[in-house]
Amino acid sequence: MTDRERILRTWRGEPVDHICWQPRLEHWFRYRQKTGTLPERYAGMDLLEAYDDLGCSVRYAGRPLVYEYDNCALRVEGDDRGRVTSYETPLGTLTEVIHFGEEGTSAHISKFPIESLDDIEVMEYFLSDQRVRFSTEQFEEIEERLGDRGVCQFYFARTSLMRLIVNYVGFEQTIYLLHDEPERMERFLAHIDRCDDGLFEVLCASPVQILNFGDNIDAWLTPPPLFERYMLPIYEKRCEQLHAAGKFTHIHMDGALKPLLPLLSRLPQHGIEAPTPLPQGDVELEELCDAMAGKLMLDGIPCVHFLPNFPVSDLESCVERLLELQAPRLILGISDEISPPGDIERVRLVSEMIEATVR
Repeated sequence: MTDRERILRTWRGEPVDHICWQPRLEHWFRYRQKTGTLPERYAGMDLLEAYDDLGCSVRYAGRPLVYEYDNCALRVEGDDRGRVTSYETPLGTLTEVIHFGEEGTSAHISKFPIESLDDIEVMEYFLSDQRVRFSTEQFEEIEERLGDRGVCQFYFARTSLMRLIVNYVGFEQTIYLLHDEPERMERFLAHIDRCDDGLFEVLCASPVQILNFGDNIDAWLTPPPLFERYMLPIYEKRCEQLHAAGKFTHIHMDGALKPLLPLLSRLPQHGIEAPTPLPQGDVELEELCDAMAGKLMLDGIPCVHFLPNFPVSDLESCVERLLELQAPRLILGISDEISPPGDIERVRLVSEMIEATVR
């Protein structure tokens, strides 16, 4: 059975010969490649060859969506130190500034595009002018490149509140604005969601079978009152559309989870990606698996278990417990992904453990 077959059969709830293992090596590989610290074994390999050598599957390999504008433009300029993105509209231009880490593979936003209430109208105009289309050419190229290693799946624009927090405004200012200017912010959130209608029409009509709500949920950013008010209704509406079109869905929840555990069973998505138990997250593995309520778990191994200073036996124990508690509703992976100082041979160890379970 190929990884592609395992992935699709797992989502459909059909038997597989063993659990699919998708550790997400991209950040580790690119950092090591950029800094000249790839282990000798991988020095001449590309990323997909490294996946093959380690015996694991690929989850993400591209997003075949193209954004177009009639009266606006999105301009991106940058160098090794950072990137400036300009949202150009007839009403004015908004600017986002991102600075890269020294190695060029990490980044942080130093200036959000929305800094005042007046900026909201400009962003609303930009979003109203934006169109999205699905690129069949890019999709076919991704599928060909993946082969049997995986299935073309991807995450798309964050839902409205998380887009404010992560992309447009920043967490602190978003909270202040929700408190101080509730009516204006409610209108803005509703506008973002309306502008996403075209995106979801495109996703529903596409041949992609698995889609990820890449909202990077953390209970300290969206505690239960905010989550229930702003997140759940959108998830319910959008998943109803996607599921009616035959799509499988999952949501990226890689932050603190304990306050949100009682709400996991209410999520309409079929699966949850990157939930992180102790010692890295804030929940016991057992209580996390109980709260999943039959949903598919993607990942589940805290990435700290791949650091050289953590005992290998802890990693082995974690894998064994995940297989016991969550299989077959499991696509095993690292929550969220292996970090640059991680020991890549521990990825091979997990591959060998999974292979040993073949029945």
